[in-house]
Amino acid sequence: MSATPTFAAEIKNLSVICPGKFPFGNLPGCEKKILDRINLNLEKGVFYSLIGANGAGKSTLLKALCGLRSFSGSVKIFGRDLKKVKRNIIGYSPQNDASDKNCPVSVYEAVSVGRFAKNGIFRKFLQEDANAVQKALALTGIENIKNMPIGAISGGEARKTSLARVIAQQPEIVLFDEPQANLDPQSKQDFMSLIKVLYKKFAFTCLMATHDIDLIPDCCSKVIMLKNSKIVLETDNENIAKKAKEYNIYS
Repeated sequence: MSATPTFAAEIKNLSVICPGKFPFGNLPGCEKKILDRINLNLEKGVFYSLIGANGAGKSTLLKALCGLRSFSGSVKIFGRDLKKVKRNIIGYSPQNDASDKNCPVSVYEAVSVGRFAKNGIFRKFLQEDANAVQKALALTGIENIKNMPIGAISGGEARKTSLARVIAQQPEIVLFDEPQANLDPQSKQDFMSLIKVLYKKFAFTCLMATHDIDLIPDCCSKVIMLKNSKIVLETDNENIAKKAKEYNIYS
């Protein structure tokens, strides 16, 4: 009998390098390290916030963890190599989830994508899938706009649609990339409160990238600070503004 994995994710020596691009091809020796030997363990059911200045590598780390960015090093999800785990285990809400204003896809259809992420695109859409989508719409408060085209909804509604898609997927790990981006102050607070409610309800492991320390929810247990492509501090969620200043996170 195999042992139960201790961590939801184990990240070892993860590096991401962007080649130096020039008109006639890449130039060896001019590569840029976006992430440099990241080592991090994510405990099951714990809420983590990932902070750092723009360009620190927050978004790149999230993309690497859900298989959207190539990297060197290793990532294990519940004890298995990232390439061998079912992708439905990891839910990802990107920073920019904007849609073409003329896109005819409805909010309901966009949320339904979460079920295809869970079951595969070739499986028939069943009643249990419809129930999961309806529940996700209700939990995120967007039942009333489910028939609207996603190109016609507000920024806040678009963020909730992205969140509902993730919830419909029923993942065990959720990655949020700047979930408060492009929202007005009240909408930011409301959306973070919604994330908090859903985290407590489903007890998924959460890694949320944000540049706004003030929006780190009180359900967050750990904060990871990125600077110059490296983790400079992993700490409890206490006195974060002071710690960020001590480590010059935003300078």
